[in-house]
Amino acid sequence: MKNFQVTELNISLVPVDWLFARYQKLKKSVKTTTSPAVQQELMIIKEHLEKTGKSSVSSCDEEVEQIEMNIPVAIRQQYVSIVEYRLKQYYQANKRKHWLDVELQKVKPKEPKVTAGMELTGVSGRSGLPHSSTEHAVMSMFDRAERLQDEIWEVEDQLYPMEKALRSLDPDQLRLIEAKYFCREEALDEYLMNNFNWYRAKYYQVKKTALILLAQSLRII
Repeated sequence: MKNFQVTELNISLVPVDWLFARYQKLKKSVKTTTSPAVQQELMIIKEHLEKTGKSSVSSCDEEVEQIEMNIPVAIRQQYVSIVEYRLKQYYQANKRKHWLDVELQKVKPKEPKVTAGMELTGVSGRSGLPHSSTEHAVMSMFDRAERLQDEIWEVEDQLYPMEKALRSLDPDQLRLIEAKYFCREEALDEYLMNNFNWYRAKYYQVKKTALILLAQSLRII
């Protein structure tokens, strides 16, 4: 593909992925050259993409490049791995919260009624003697429910920053993030690309934009 050139004669035979890759490469070269041939090839590709309804990805690419201009180079090389790690943490924390919710519901229905003769103060209300085994069971259930609820609140606090960040994504970006990172084993890009029926250029632009938006919301960049 190094010597590949798009013309009006061959453009209909060129795969869409190649067109987007060529278009992006030419856009970068325009910054350093004013060659009429480059300008002409860009125009041919752009018009073809607009006719076939594929021009949205080129605009998406421009948006990503504009965002990245303000990201320091060193941080730009690190933010992806940091965001991916935070996404995996979020997935594990969500699983933990679900388990805690289930355990809390198991405890609550089994709480026996406390009769007038029972007071949860350490001694029986009527006799002044230590609690019976039933009273101890009641207190144990209350203690467990309280501990579970406290941990649920703690996990919810941990989840909030990522939940807020995820709300900044559009439907395609959120769909990709959930499918790739919110599972036991991280899905392969090629698998998701085929599963979504997205061409390669669109897949990687959606993924790249989503990770940048998450990094910004999480104050990583």
